[in-house]
Amino acid sequence: MSFEDIGSYSDDQVKDKLHSLSSNKEFLSFLNGILFPKLSNFFPSLFRAYMKFKFNHIFSDCNSIKEFQDNMAPLVEFMISKSTDGFSFSGEENLTTKPTLFIGNHRDISLDPAFLNYLLYKHDKDTVRIAIGDNLLDGGFAEDLMRLNKSFIVHREIKGAKETLRKLSNLSAYINHSLSVDKESVWIAQREGRANDGNDFSDEAVLKMLYLSERKNMNLNEWIKSVNLTPISISYEYDPLDIIKATGWDHHEDLTIEEINASDLHEMVEGIFGYKGKVHLHIGKPIEREVDNIEELARILEDQIIENYHLLAE
Repeated sequence: MSFEDIGSYSDDQVKDKLHSLSSNKEFLSFLNGILFPKLSNFFPSLFRAYMKFKFNHIFSDCNSIKEFQDNMAPLVEFMISKSTDGFSFSGEENLTTKPTLFIGNHRDISLDPAFLNYLLYKHDKDTVRIAIGDNLLDGGFAEDLMRLNKSFIVHREIKGAKETLRKLSNLSAYINHSLSVDKESVWIAQREGRANDGNDFSDEAVLKMLYLSERKNMNLNEWIKSVNLTPISISYEYDPLDIIKATGWDHHEDLTIEEINASDLHEMVEGIFGYKGKVHLHIGKPIEREVDNIEELARILEDQIIENYHLLAE
């Protein structure tokens, strides 16, 4: 079974992908628009050349995913220092050296796993592979960046029962292969899409997909133990995208794919750099009690996720 179309990038792809990014005018202009929004409009070529120099200075020596993430760590620390009033965590005693399937509540596609990875990085643990919807990936620079950061693709809006089963089976196989063969931990949200209403309920369909490729090899409880299934809860005092989430996405159906992708990128940047107040991440206890079915497992997960959610507002 091939995972090339959905998997995160491998070490032997790092050099080529970084070289491609450093030569991508759209990517360099995107970075300048974030860092130098006014000046870069007057001298676009000059600022693209400067950004290419800075990007190469930071990443040109990277030969592996780990080296890429090591060089990203100071940028994550800078984001935390500038956009939060502090990042705290608890439950670190539940971290192990076992490859782990982390399943958590979902507020922001780039930040939720980023805070988990930062916590793992600070505790000298391997970072996780990250499940991300294909609505955020268009084959451009954003996809390259995310797959360099160990993201893999979850297909949405699949048409037809056979195609749905094929893609879900392939996704399930990739996740379980990551854990059992590659010895890589995985993060996935407890339900599809962000919980814009703050209701952190576990979607049974997500759990069925995760177990799908292994159901003929082991029973449900054996699988739960084999993946070290661990719930996590992330809490933000403030949400930089609260207005967008509250009002919805007006007229999205009238936009082109390019316009939707640009809007998604804008939201991602707002989420990363926008003010978040205090942020707390709790690592729950791995699921050890036996369950009778997926439905019971979903309730156990969401009970622990909700119980460990921190209300941060004063």
